[in-house]
Formats: sequence, C-alpha cells, structure tokens
Amino acid sequence: MRITLQKSLFISVFFLGFIHQGFTLGTEEKSLLWKISGKNLKQDSYLFGTIHVICENDFFMDARIENALKESEKLVLEIDLGDPNMMMEMQKISMNPEMKNISEEMEPEQIVALDKFLLEAYGAGLDQFGIFKPLVLSSMVMLKMLPCTAQSSYEMYFMDKAKEQEMSIKGLETVGFQMGIFDNIPRKLQIDELAKMVVDENGMEEFGELTQKYLEQDLDGLYGIITENGVFQEFGDQLLTNRNKNWIPLIENHIEEGSTFIAVGAGHLPSETGVISLLRKAGYTVEAVN
Repeated sequence: MRITLQKSLFISVFFLGFIHQGFTLGTEEKSLLWKISGKNLKQDSYLFGTIHVICENDFFMDARIENALKESEKLVLEIDLGDPNMMMEMQKISMNPEMKNISEEMEPEQIVALDKFLLEAYGAGLDQFGIFKPLVLSSMVMLKMLPCTAQSSYEMYFMDKAKEQEMSIKGLETVGFQMGIFDNIPRKLQIDELAKMVVDENGMEEFGELTQKYLEQDLDGLYGIITENGVFQEFGDQLLTNRNKNWIPLIENHIEEGSTFIAVGAGHLPSETGVISLLRKAGYTVEAVN
C-alpha cells in the first residue's frame, strides 16, 4: 500500500528515518536503550531511540535510562542543539528561495484551507508564514494536530541533563544537511500534501499507532508500520540508510574516546541497515538494556 506524502512528512517530523524494505531487528527484545561494548572499548556506551516530539502525558523516563546518562561522559544527538549558530542557520534555510510566498505555487482552494488553519492555530496566516518551506509548514500544522497542547522532547531533556552534568554535547549532522534532504522531494508533491493535511486528519490515527509502539518500546512493531510507507521506500536511502552508514565511523570515534550516550530517532535503530545492526557488523556487542 502506498501511503501519501502527507503521512510521510508527518512520520519524518517525529521519527526521521524508518525505512528500508522489510528487514527488522530479528529479535523479540523490546527496548529503546541499548548498551554498546566490546571491540576493546575501555568503557560501555549507550544508544537510545527517541521520538522527537511526544505528548507530555506520554513522556516517560526510568532509572536505567537516567543511570546510563549519568555513567556517560558525552551526549551525542543527531544535531548539536546547543550550537549557538543553529537557530540562525535554521531560520535561513527554512525560508523559500528569494523569500517567495508559497501561496504563489498553490491552488486557490489550497490557499483558503491552509490560511484558515494557520490563522486559527497561530493567529497569523499565509501572508506571514507563507515564506517558509513546505516541510516547516507541515511541522507547524502537525504540532497543532497532536491530541495534546503540552508536548515534550527527549532531546531537550537529555540536553538539560547533560548541561547539569557538564557533559560535552556533539551532533552527527548539521541542521542544514537534514533540511536539505527534503529539498530532494518534489516540491509540488510536498505542497499538495501539505494542503491535504488541513482537511484530512487520518494521519493522526497513524501517529497514535506509532506512539503506542514507541511507548511499548517495540522497535520491530513500530518498524513494521513504517515499512508499508511507499514514499519512504522511494526516498528511504536519503532519509535513513545512507545516514545510518555515515554515522557509524562518527559513532565509533565518540565511543572510543570514552563513554557516550547517543540519542537518535528510534527509526534509525532497527533493520539490517539500522544503527544497531551496523555497529554489530563493525564488531561491537550491542545489547538491549531491559
């Protein structure tokens, strides 16, 4: 079944990644936290799968996760959220080329629907927000479609803890690189599906299923939902596979320097080309922490 880009963008915001045709971890172990050891490492390191945004009532944290963070000397995220230049860079690359308003590329009925949604949700419409790229607007719409008004972020939680512990914080990628991935998805397709989002809430049902699998710490089950995503199969190498492969030497450098807590989107962990499998192929022992 081919899923719409609307749902693909939705999933991307919360679990950026998640696809590569039909492989799973091949284990019944359910855990978001994994210990990395072996291959002459002096200290153990940890790998945690995040959901980038979650309703505050669903956010959970337990002793094994907190202890793993306390035992670590360094925090590694997809992006170094502590980089003082990040927000400036994000603002710059979030805009349409030449600050053109996206409404110039939309059909009249699309403009009316999206403008109405933005006005009701944010108090300003396309006149103000239309200069942003489709992905940014999709993210804005999705956040307001969540079944809660208060949201939490695992990345920000780990950032705060790392600062308290005076840990160093590093990123595997830049925000420019991540945003650039979506520039390779046809723009018209993004715009058409962005417009559909404001009149079709079916994507929220899927997010509920994904969140439930996440709360169950069921990476295989969560991955099974995503593998039905036809658009992700088309763009999966860019969104996930190539990035996972690029991360491995970076992760190796970090864990060889000392105990490291690595937190990336949960979709990067499972599958034959996921981070867990790739680390094992590189000679490390990667075990679920239950």
